[in-house]
This record gives sequence, C-alpha cells and structure tokens, in this order.
Amino acid sequence: MHVTVLISVYNRERFIGDAIDSVFAQDYSDWDILIIDDGSTDGTVEVVKSRLPNDRIQLIQMKHAGLCATTATGIENARGPIITNLDSDDKLMANSLSAVMPYFEDDPRLGYVWTKFVDSHGKTGGGLYPNGKTFFEALMSAWFDAYHQRFYRKEFYLQTERLDTSIRYSEDLQLALLLGKAGCETLHVPRVTYWRRLHPQQITVEHHFEVVGDAHKVRRKFREGNMALAELYIAGLEKDRDALVRELEDINSSFGYKFMRLYSSMIDQILPDGTKRGKLKRKLVDQIRNS
Repeated sequence: MHVTVLISVYNRERFIGDAIDSVFAQDYSDWDILIIDDGSTDGTVEVVKSRLPNDRIQLIQMKHAGLCATTATGIENARGPIITNLDSDDKLMANSLSAVMPYFEDDPRLGYVWTKFVDSHGKTGGGLYPNGKTFFEALMSAWFDAYHQRFYRKEFYLQTERLDTSIRYSEDLQLALLLGKAGCETLHVPRVTYWRRLHPQQITVEHHFEVVGDAHKVRRKFREGNMALAELYIAGLEKDRDALVRELEDINSSFGYKFMRLYSSMIDQILPDGTKRGKLKRKLVDQIRNS
C-alpha cells in the first residue's frame, strides 16, 4: 500500500536534507515524498533540488502562507491513499512506515494513526488519550499526544470540511479533529517511529504565542453549538493555563532569567537591536530561553 510522506518546509536548509534522507532509509519500499515549500528565502529549495530529478520526490513551491495552507495543498496533491507528515527539521526512524502501514492494509475503516516519538534530548512521548473520552473529546480538552508522527487516510479527509487555511498554525490539531469528527477508526501504535529535533528556531519556540492562540481558535471552531464540547474546551483552556504557569515558574527560577533581569538595561545599551551585535543578543536570549 502506497504512502506519501508530506514535508512542509520554510527556511530549513540546515535540516531538510536529513529529513529527506530519513525517508530513503526506510525498510518499507512503497512511498513517495511530497515537499511543499512555503516561500523559503534561504537555500532550502536548492537543497531539495539537489535530490532531483527523482520520481519519488515531488516539489511544489508556494508563496509564504503558513503551515495550514501548505498542509492543505500537500494533502490535495498527495499520490498515496495514506499520508504521513514529517516536519522539515525532524527525521523518521527506519521502521516508521513498516510499523504502521499493515494496519491500514488490514482495516479499510482506519482513518488516523499516531505513534510514539523520541526527541533529541532522549525524551519520549506519544500515548493513549485519557480513559472515558473519545479521541475527539480528548483533543478538545487539550490532550496533545497524537501529533508528532500521524498517518491518515486521504479518502476520509476529503469527506471533511477540510483545513481552514485562514488559521496559520496548529494544522496538526485541526487535522486530527477533522478526522476524529469524521467517524473513522483511530489507532495508537505504541512504537517509537519518529525523531523530533529540539532547537531554538522551532516554530513552537519562535512563534509560541501564535501557535497557542491558533490552537484555541481551532478548538473554539469545533466546539460551536455544542455545550458538552464547550465544557471540554474550557477544561482545555484551564490545562493550557496551568502549563503556562508551570513554565513561567521554571523561567523565573532559572539563573539565565535572573541574569537577564539584573543586566538587561546594560545589555540593551551594549547590544542594541537592529545591529549585528543585536543579533548576537537575540541568540543569547534564545539560548537562555531554551536552557
């Protein structure tokens, strides 16, 4: 059974080659790669084109529009009946496709599968949703463990209202909710199939508040007109709030934060914004934020 590995990319010349190579290293043979470039301004496209011509790789270039738009375009143009998303700064494990594709072959009602992942610090994640909730209800209440490697059947996606591309980020949550609402079967495969790279330029770091805000927009959209879903949405907001409080407590207790508060005015004078030295300051702040 054929699977399309969909890679949306924007300014990832350092990492996109590793992502592509991880697909070529698969122990499952029936795949193609579809790369949607979101108007990159660095050398990303040149890195991709260095892998061409190859009939297993297709490149589509777009004007910069955001993750939802590139993902929607990718799904519409995917060759395979099954699609899996690979972030352009991450990698697939060699068993990624072979661990999951047999489940789709065996069950034509299976529409969405997620697995486990390991990040570049060695932490693993990806698990079952809480007892007493459906897949859709768990997503509405801010459960976030089904997003890293996700497989889905294109046929079921095309039966939904499809991605709202006016929402820039949180395409993973929106996609999962669409498939959960569609009524297809869902499945968790408890195997590590995905490697997630942690770095200061991650979208979830550089655009943290926009990503969180868009996740709220997505859940608000799906809760409309349903009181039970509205209650789940409110519970999700409370969970988001508690997570943010914990994060702020960690930041406030860190040496880097105290250092920046103590010397911030001096650093601003020595390293003003809009200069080369200001860029160095930005890197310093990113390192402290991720320490």
